[in-house]
Amino acid sequence: MSLTTPLTEHKAFFLEKVGAFKPTTGKNNNGNESENSSDTTIGARIRPILPHEQAAGHVPGIFARDDGSAEVDVHELRLKVNGRPALNSSSFLVDRAYGPESTTKSMYDDFVAPLVPWAWGGGVGTFFAYGQTGSGKTFTVNEMETFIASDLLGGNIPGRRSIHMSVFELAGKAAFDLLNDKHRVSVLEDAFGETQLVGIVERTPSTIEQFLDLIKTSMSFRLSAPTLKNDSSSRSHAICRIRIENKDDPDSPDGLLFLIDLAGSEAAADSRDHSQERMKETREINSSLLTLKDCIRGRATWNINENTASGGTSSKHVHIPYRNNTLTKVLKHVFDVNSHRSCKTAVVACVSPSAADANQGKSSLRYAELLRVQVPKSKAAAFDPAAPRTWTNKQLREWIESNSGSPPVDPSHVAPTESGIQICKLPKGEFVSRCLTTEGVRPEQARAFFDKIWQLHVDSRSSTPKNATNSDLSEPKKPTTPFKERLQPGMFVRVTPKSPSDPIHFLMLLAPEGAFDQTTSTAKGDGDGHGSGYICAAVAPSIMLDAYELFVAQQRVVKVEDMEAEVLMEYDSAMRYYFMTV
Repeated sequence: MSLTTPLTEHKAFFLEKVGAFKPTTGKNNNGNESENSSDTTIGARIRPILPHEQAAGHVPGIFARDDGSAEVDVHELRLKVNGRPALNSSSFLVDRAYGPESTTKSMYDDFVAPLVPWAWGGGVGTFFAYGQTGSGKTFTVNEMETFIASDLLGGNIPGRRSIHMSVFELAGKAAFDLLNDKHRVSVLEDAFGETQLVGIVERTPSTIEQFLDLIKTSMSFRLSAPTLKNDSSSRSHAICRIRIENKDDPDSPDGLLFLIDLAGSEAAADSRDHSQERMKETREINSSLLTLKDCIRGRATWNINENTASGGTSSKHVHIPYRNNTLTKVLKHVFDVNSHRSCKTAVVACVSPSAADANQGKSSLRYAELLRVQVPKSKAAAFDPAAPRTWTNKQLREWIESNSGSPPVDPSHVAPTESGIQICKLPKGEFVSRCLTTEGVRPEQARAFFDKIWQLHVDSRSSTPKNATNSDLSEPKKPTTPFKERLQPGMFVRVTPKSPSDPIHFLMLLAPEGAFDQTTSTAKGDGDGHGSGYICAAVAPSIMLDAYELFVAQQRVVKVEDMEAEVLMEYDSAMRYYFMTV
């Protein structure tokens, strides 16, 4: 592709003006002091000028600032009515800006890598790459997939996981399985409101090489076509879905990691020579990108309203149109405000640095800037012991140390840097994994502790009487007497199983051993007619996660020395199950 005639004629003028450009600092969408949302991070990547562009005489016109401001400057050559040239400069603000000198590895470590442990712990991480065709989207996603494969299957993260992956493409309203000979699959919503890909095939790679081979195989089936900007432009959205199954804690939800290479957008000038079929593809691509922008921005706005609402509930309704397009319907869990999954999203706008592509680059960067929803900086909320969202890291650590049960969980493991609102967004699997790094903490205690802080957070979002005092909300005092000296009927205890295959770990004390045996109670008793053990009823896990049932008919006599610790349980009369508390 050759340079446009005006830029060719005024190349020296353009380079001189760009070199003399003095950027302004402190760009902000609202002109007010603000910060970006932590759930969605927006970045921009400017690729290097390619050899064939250098041979054609292209010069850079888009630059990422090196002052740490995450702003990108775009310079365009404009001709006035009298034919004289002028430089038209624009600046765009994102969360992360990577220039041609930035390596893909450095970008991964800074921008994408945090999504991997998030999904590893049971959350949902999503990475998007979009931009003009030929701007380096597919290259960026492929490199990210290489690093992600190394992290997931290279033993870099502690814990046992099973990796399952599927790769499919969305072309218009149709979805095709790229790991199953491009077999068509249906995108449907089940009775629980979850989006399902009916007919999709999952593969289970066990090595990095197998993972990358599956990616390579899937990309050979992807729809592409030559365009003015790119000889093999992607004409569909390619989505790699990685499901991470927790082998250490089967009750934890599977983590999900989505890697999405969006189809290349095109300006009208670049598509004027397309066939009718290619024009239809372009319209569908641009339409899906527009819906995606509305959904990402809508979800970020909703998060901000929820986090800044003073009364616990947001007064503003935010419409998120994720059902308007197949792409956003597949990613419903990312945008649906009623979803129970914890989501983190990273979006990168890939941009060509050439001055000849400045107009298309400006469109991509404007799109990226619109995705950023600014959070107005406000005064820190007053500390409320019953509202985790108001806790600092220090206050959170103090609460963990005194409310995590026995043995107490090490707060430096659970919340090394997080505040109260950040710990509430942590996936349950990750939270439990952090708790289990403390010696002596069992999975049941860790899950009960997670439920405790979440219950406190949910209760604090409801309407609490304003005249409630801190003493009304404080925790009951913990007993100082050892539990073996406080044994009484109705108490729950954890016991040493009779054998490794014994499923019973928890019991309810019914009565002291020998309490109903009049002939032997005094002989072997302790003066009160009680023996050294208790008649107990079995407490076993129910079909519901983290719920337990009491089986009074299944009794056994347990010696006091076999009792490991007291277990706190609450009975839910509506569900008819017991739930562990700490």
